[in-house]
Amino acid sequence: MRFIFSFLFLITSLWAEPDSYSDTPDMAEQKVLYISYEEVPQQIFQGEIFAIHLKILSTVTSFDDITYQFENAEGLTLLTPEPVREVKLPYYYDTFYFIADRTRIRTPDITGSVKFSEFYQAYPTQLQGQKIDVISLNSNRRFVKILSDNFSILQAKTTYYDRHSNIAVFTASAERCNLETFKLTDAIKQGFESIETSFDTSTMTYYAVIPSEIETLKFSYFNLQKKRFVDVIIPIIIDDDSVSTQSDLKPIEHKHTLIKITAAGAVAFVGLILLLIYRRVFYLLLVIIPGLYIAYVSVPIQYACIKEGSPIYLLPMQHGTVFETTTSEYNLEVQGSVKSFIKVKLHNNNIGWIKNEDLCTP
Repeated sequence: MRFIFSFLFLITSLWAEPDSYSDTPDMAEQKVLYISYEEVPQQIFQGEIFAIHLKILSTVTSFDDITYQFENAEGLTLLTPEPVREVKLPYYYDTFYFIADRTRIRTPDITGSVKFSEFYQAYPTQLQGQKIDVISLNSNRRFVKILSDNFSILQAKTTYYDRHSNIAVFTASAERCNLETFKLTDAIKQGFESIETSFDTSTMTYYAVIPSEIETLKFSYFNLQKKRFVDVIIPIIIDDDSVSTQSDLKPIEHKHTLIKITAAGAVAFVGLILLLIYRRVFYLLLVIIPGLYIAYVSVPIQYACIKEGSPIYLLPMQHGTVFETTTSEYNLEVQGSVKSFIKVKLHNNNIGWIKNEDLCTP
């Protein structure tokens, strides 16, 4: 009888053993990924680009990458979905850049996972977000919505736009700055000719049509290092040799002014009187030369036929700013030309540039 009981106990133990083993993996998954904050700013300005630095340790060494998910963020925008990484084994230091959009900021809950292949990742670990104090700026009227460690003008040129305004074009560089928010307060028209943004250093080429009475283009930005507003001054010096940052945009202008014609006519009249009195060849030249000049500048104004739907550019640049589009086929007064563009006067007396390919076919 004892033998029978021992045999039954052995069978029961063997039958139950697989179930006990199968429960072991589900009890507690071993922690593999350790994520902590290396640095988080305690106070920032609204509109500032700031960084969150993470320190990561993985107990497994054979993996493809560490991936992240962001949830429950408030009042900010992520600028770098992929981290800027520095490896100092056994640690990984990952940095993410954000911009503060509002005055209430909460950084996202960050979930990191170990990626073993394109189709498999595991061991998620979550790092709770934090609240950050945000300071709102009391800006002045000249503030151009720029916060930066440093903002500098690299190049600037100004040229005549029309009778009442000039056009200034300048290239600027900024560190830790969102240049896309740049906007002048005194410009009639303005915009980006080009812009390259980065969380580190950004550059832009900007144009502004400003009233002709403005002698200096003055604006201010907020310097994040000095924690104060800094003025930027661009002298308005009319440059007849160029209309933008390019050096080969000198237009061929028609010189047609009443003062010059009147002066030439006066010289010709005096020369004619002297010729009649003294009858010398020299005085004949005083009549012929001014006469030829008057005939030259009095040539009828040239017009060009522009196709319907043609873009009118602010500057003669292939990827320049289009500020108007023709709604029908009509003629415009030609003011000059450069390379593949002609300079025209619009019906509202503004100046624009048309590509040669947009002219009506004869």
